[in-house]
Amino acid sequence: MAGTKWALVTGVSAGGMGDAEVDAFLKRKVNVIATAVDIKLLDYLHGDDEKYGASLVHVELDVTSAESIAAAVQQVEKITDGKLDFLINNAGYGYYMPLMDADIEKAKKQYDVNVWGVLAVTQAFFPLLRAAKGTVVNQSSIAGIQGFNRPFMSIYNSSKAAVTSLTDNMRVELSPFDIKVVALITSSIRTKFFENKEGGQHVQLPPTSAYLPIREQAEKVMSGSLSGSKGHDRFAVTRSTIAVLLSRWRYTRYIRRGYGAFKIYLIHLLLPMWLIDRWARQSGGLNKLKKALRVK
Repeated sequence: MAGTKWALVTGVSAGGMGDAEVDAFLKRKVNVIATAVDIKLLDYLHGDDEKYGASLVHVELDVTSAESIAAAVQQVEKITDGKLDFLINNAGYGYYMPLMDADIEKAKKQYDVNVWGVLAVTQAFFPLLRAAKGTVVNQSSIAGIQGFNRPFMSIYNSSKAAVTSLTDNMRVELSPFDIKVVALITSSIRTKFFENKEGGQHVQLPPTSAYLPIREQAEKVMSGSLSGSKGHDRFAVTRSTIAVLLSRWRYTRYIRRGYGAFKIYLIHLLLPMWLIDRWARQSGGLNKLKKALRVK
């Protein structure tokens, strides 16, 4: 195998950030272990040792299953001789619903995949990362920025806030072992996230929802139809991200990518919370709901 470094990417699927990250690593001559909850989902993904000068291996990995994680670690240890240079915690799950209508089991799954999955996988691969003095990259989002209080996305947003906080703490705790930990904080990127999330692009309010008077607006938010088409190309995003990870600069804490990612960060950093709240109520249709309730 031509490449000397190894990267493992969780949650790889067609049209997602994961397969773009696989492509970017291979093009930089880094061997890649692509993982998915069902290995058959990776059949579309092919490597070419001669073309890339690096190898691609498929491994089945469910980030919510201790047994699956343990089995994956055993396979990876043999493949990489006990070292792992990059762990990309990309696996994710999206669930959009008003908090008062949320299915608690689906909300728990949101955290099982997005938060506890990140921790469980990193714990399991810690010895390999330590041996390589490797890098952990946790997929977060602008949705996790303090004050990003967009209606009907709350459970997803809170899971990403948890990921960012977990990453900050992980970065400090793993520093004695020379393991670098980075939060990849993304904004709008052209992927199949909205097609693949819970309910796809046809999420509906339950018939008992208190938000039915603004049903059209709420369901547009939950389906992602208000996200626009200005998202950045996922391959361009991952190429620049991997370039940073492979650079000699070891002090990168956050990598912000996607349409408006840095601008949105600055807005939430500088504007008063009351103004952000007002914008969130307006954009989510909550002012219309309040007026409708007054009429009744």
